[in-house]
Amino acid sequence: MNGSDFNREWEDGLTPRMRQLFAETAERHSLHLEWNETAPVEVACDYPAQPGLDFRLWLTLSGDEFVCGGEGWSAHIFPVDSDRNWQLTVAVVDGLVTGEARIVLYRWIGRSRPYWTVLQLRSDDGWTNVSTGLGCALIPVSRSTIVRNGYQDQVARLTVAWGSIIAWLLLIIGGYLLFLL
Repeated sequence: MNGSDFNREWEDGLTPRMRQLFAETAERHSLHLEWNETAPVEVACDYPAQPGLDFRLWLTLSGDEFVCGGEGWSAHIFPVDSDRNWQLTVAVVDGLVTGEARIVLYRWIGRSRPYWTVLQLRSDDGWTNVSTGLGCALIPVSRSTIVRNGYQDQVARLTVAWGSIIAWLLLIIGGYLLFLL
């Protein structure tokens, strides 16, 4: 079996494995699960907010990309067709229900939707980033909110969004240099 045959076999097996993961997680934690058979992806389901889950959580498999999300956020693991990323996906799905995974949402002042999302798993020494979004705050002052099942949301103080300041400076400098050329 060559490498492309192995990858094709793995990808063909992803859809039933992902469906089984979502169903078994719901069963293990006594959660209600709703399948979305009309979504334009291989597998899509929704765990509504319910006893045992503080927030709505949707999970999908699109090709070989796992996507999870909730109110105003999403996170990705790509590609899922390796043992390492599959195990990471299993840990994330279970962790989002048990509280062993959390979402950190960064919002700039005056906005309810985050400009940046970080999905983290608990590790021995704190939290490890699994998926980080990409974004830039138009106003370089932000506030983060930690969303974790079984815990009250934690809202941080206002902080300077240094990454956004650097991005704006690079954009301004780049524009200036283009103007000079």
